[in-house]
Amino acid sequence: MPPVSVETDPTRALAAFAAALRYDDIPAGIVALTKRMILDALGTAIAASTLGPGCAESMKVMRALGGPAESTILGLGARVAAPNAAFANGALVHALNYDPAGSETGHLGVVCLVAPLAMAEAIGGVSGSTFLTASIVACEVKARITAALVRAGVQPSNKFMAGQLLSYLPCAAGAAKILGLDAETTRSAFGLALMQSAGSRQPVLSGDPPAKAIYGAFPNQAGVLAARLAQAGLGADMDAFNPPAGLFTMIYDDKGDRSVITNGVGTDYLLTDVEFKIWPASGHVTPFVEAAGDIAAQDIDADEITSIEVVAHPSVKPWCEPLENRRRPDNAAAAGNSVPFCVAKTLAHGALGLADFTTAGLNDARARAIADKLTYRLDDAMRGGAVIVETRGKSRIEKHIPIALGHPSRPIPDERMRDKFRDCCKHAATPIDARNVERLMDMIDHLEELDDMGRLTALASGRDA
Repeated sequence: MPPVSVETDPTRALAAFAAALRYDDIPAGIVALTKRMILDALGTAIAASTLGPGCAESMKVMRALGGPAESTILGLGARVAAPNAAFANGALVHALNYDPAGSETGHLGVVCLVAPLAMAEAIGGVSGSTFLTASIVACEVKARITAALVRAGVQPSNKFMAGQLLSYLPCAAGAAKILGLDAETTRSAFGLALMQSAGSRQPVLSGDPPAKAIYGAFPNQAGVLAARLAQAGLGADMDAFNPPAGLFTMIYDDKGDRSVITNGVGTDYLLTDVEFKIWPASGHVTPFVEAAGDIAAQDIDADEITSIEVVAHPSVKPWCEPLENRRRPDNAAAAGNSVPFCVAKTLAHGALGLADFTTAGLNDARARAIADKLTYRLDDAMRGGAVIVETRGKSRIEKHIPIALGHPSRPIPDERMRDKFRDCCKHAATPIDARNVERLMDMIDHLEELDDMGRLTALASGRDA
């Protein structure tokens, strides 16, 4: 597609991009990266169907609300109205904090899969190439909105959960692309998404209650609703970003570099900044997990540890305190956001996995004893994270990880990503046969050849396709 960078209005530029993008115009590398994001987001959603905080309640309510059997609740197999499936699956996709994200892109896992998939199932017969195009649209819209703030020196998650707040327009974009909406109608979908936008950071600052884990539910449901309402002819032609009350003006004191949104959209892809997680924890936590794992690999006796100090940038302070609560989180959402808990679990057992966030894992006596020895120190010069361990023998082991595994500069090998997907599928609410797990991975590897996305959701719900 031709670049639309000549359009200086960010809402019009993104709407034009969403409407005009064709699969044949997308670089092969972007397609391959998006397939990896879809695989990763699908796996984490399936695992959350039994392990995700707040997900059982979300699935129960959405299943009860029902509606026409349009779209599938992942991992469960129930078919409900598309907006209800988008809510349930949106809750699942980020609940374990295991989905792809990036410092400039935000949580692309929240937007790459759910709203486009619910919409694709609802209308039926949507090909894999069409779905890939919609997923790329959603991810690129999210990446550009987030990068416009970050590059202007704005912290998107200061008072709001950016993963929720900045996902409404991208989810609408992905759903609109599945519906084949033109630029003008997509712009109305953006306006309708803006009207629903929310995402107070109060849940994080209040100790991570389980409800925090499902924030991805709201923008995905809103995106499906916005696209459908716009398709039905409900006009909402408005500037989603600028004065007097657009997103950047209303929430971010009119800051944000709009040129990041408009320049090169359609030719230069910002979604490539995405990072993947090999551990089920916040991206702020993973450098410390990797450091603790490297220390544990040196055959230290965890019972001989006398003290642990983690050194973090001040921006990581909320992931370290209140220290007593972070040492002993009372739910999986809080645990995934806890540097002390994740470091202690890794030192205790040499690894950190999904089982560590079950009820039994949260009450692991050995890890709790180690966590009680942990303190933290903030350092303005720290990049990434450092862990310092001292033992009774007076030995001192220090490990600093500036950039965790999964960053674009340190990609996770494909087979390790496939192992992660296999592990996630073991926790599906409706069991998925091991043969179908392999078929799912192969289907996503060749997604552009798929004739109907309904075959993918069937396999992901324990049915043959």
